[in-house]
Amino acid sequence: MSSIPLLSFLMGAFLSPNAHAIDLQKASESIVKLYVTSQAWNIHQPWSKAGIKTRVCTGFFIEQGILTNAHCVTDSTFIEVELLGRPDRYEARRIAVSHDIDLALLALKKNDLPELPAPIEFGSLPELRDHVVTIGYPMGGRQISFTEGVISRIEIMTYAHSRLSNLMVQTDAAINPGNSGGPVFSDASVACLGVATQISRNGQGIGYFIPTPVVRQFLADLEDGRIDGMPGLGAKSQPLENPALRADLRMSDGQSGVRIVKIARGSTLDGVFQVDDVILDIDGHTIFNDGRVPFRDVGKIGLAYYITMHQVGDEIDFRLLRDGQVVDQRVSLGRYSYSVVPTVPEYEQRPRYIETGGVVFRRIEPRYINKSNLARLRAYMTLTQGDIEGLEDIVVIGAIYPGSLTKGYDNRFINRRVLEVNGRRIDRLKDVADALAKPGAGGFDRIEIDGGERLVLDVAGIDKEEPQIRERYGITEPFYLGD
Repeated sequence: MSSIPLLSFLMGAFLSPNAHAIDLQKASESIVKLYVTSQAWNIHQPWSKAGIKTRVCTGFFIEQGILTNAHCVTDSTFIEVELLGRPDRYEARRIAVSHDIDLALLALKKNDLPELPAPIEFGSLPELRDHVVTIGYPMGGRQISFTEGVISRIEIMTYAHSRLSNLMVQTDAAINPGNSGGPVFSDASVACLGVATQISRNGQGIGYFIPTPVVRQFLADLEDGRIDGMPGLGAKSQPLENPALRADLRMSDGQSGVRIVKIARGSTLDGVFQVDDVILDIDGHTIFNDGRVPFRDVGKIGLAYYITMHQVGDEIDFRLLRDGQVVDQRVSLGRYSYSVVPTVPEYEQRPRYIETGGVVFRRIEPRYINKSNLARLRAYMTLTQGDIEGLEDIVVIGAIYPGSLTKGYDNRFINRRVLEVNGRRIDRLKDVADALAKPGAGGFDRIEIDGGERLVLDVAGIDKEEPQIRERYGITEPFYLGD
C-alpha cells in the first residue's frame, strides 16, 4: 500500500475546490501559537523560586478572548502570541484560569492589530466515530499542524492537571506536546468540538480533549468575574450490584442506586445526607447499581456527569431511600471538596512551611508528593475531611538540614507526620507556629512524629545558631503560613 506525507495530502486538499477544506484553512487563522515563560515555586526549598522554563502551546480566538489550557499558562511570567501571517509576536495577559477543568482565557495585552481574527464557534458534544481534525503547533516543526481521527470514547475521566473527574472525549487524532490548548474540529460541520488537553502514556494513538459542555461551563462560571471551580458532592459512594447488599438496605426490586459511605465535613451533602442513604436518582435521572447514569440512547456514563455540568451554587434534586422510605431532597452544590490532602494541586500558590533549627515542617499537598515519598504518605491521602475530628492538614517533617542541633536525625524522619509539638496536637501548620512560639519545658522543643519517635531541639541553641543555619542553606525566610 503506497502512502504520501500528511502535509502533501493537506496541501492538496487546500488547493482543491473543497468548501470544507477552505473552511478549516480559514479557521486556522484564528489559531495562535503561545510562547510561555514560567517560574514555579521550588517545592523542596519553598522560600525560593525554581528555574525559569519555557514552553510552546496552542490557543484560539473565541468571543471572550483567547482560549487555551490552564496547564499551558500555570506559573506564567510572560506570554507571547504568534498569529499566522503576522510578522511580530504580541504580548498576552491572563484573564482567568480554572485549574479544576484545565482551561484558561487570555487577552492581548495591547491590541494593536488592525483586526482581530474571527472567533471560533463551538458545536455540540460529538457522537462516537465522528471524524475530527486537530489543529495546533505540536512538536516536530514550526508550522501549524493538522491531524485527523475519529471519536473513540466519551465518558467521565480523570483530568491529568487537576486529578478531578469530568467529561472527556477520547480520539485517535494525534495529540502531541504543543497541541495543548488547540481546537478540535468536526470534520463534517467544521464547528469546534473542544480543546486538546492530554494524551495517554500507556497506549498508542490515545488523545483526549475537553468537550464543549465543559468549555461552556467554564465560560458561564466566568460571567460574574470570578472562577468558582467545579462543583462536587463531597461524598464517597458504593455501587450496589450485589443483591444481598440491596436487600439489606431495604431496596425493592425496581430500585437501583448507590450507597453513601462517607460524607466530607463542610461539603455539599454535609448535614443533608446520611451514611447508608441510597441515592436513587439525580435530577430525574435513574442511577444504576454500578454507579452510572443513562447517557444518550442506550449508553451509560459516570454519575459525576450530572454534577459537573452545573455551577457552584446551582440547586439540584435527588431522590433517596432512607430506612426503606423514599425521600426527595434538593441541595445547593458547593465547590469540590473531599480530602484532607487536597485533590487539586495548589498551582501558583507559595508552599507553606516553617523552619526552625534546621528542621522544616511542611503541609502536604499534591505538588509535594512524588515517587520517593508516595509510599510513606499514601495512608493520609485517603483521609476525608471529618474522619479525624479537627484535622485540617497533614503536617510532616519536610527536611532536616545537617548541623549540631539535628545531629542523629537522619532521613528516616523525613515525610513522617507530626502529631504533637510541645504537647500541642497538630491539626494544621499554624498549630506548629503556635506551639513553637513559647519555649518547651526545660528549654527544649519536643516534636512527636508517627511511629512513636521524637525529635528534641535545644531552644537556646536555636536562638544562637539559627542565623548561621539560614545563611548556610540559603533560607531567606523562616516560615510562610499563607496570606
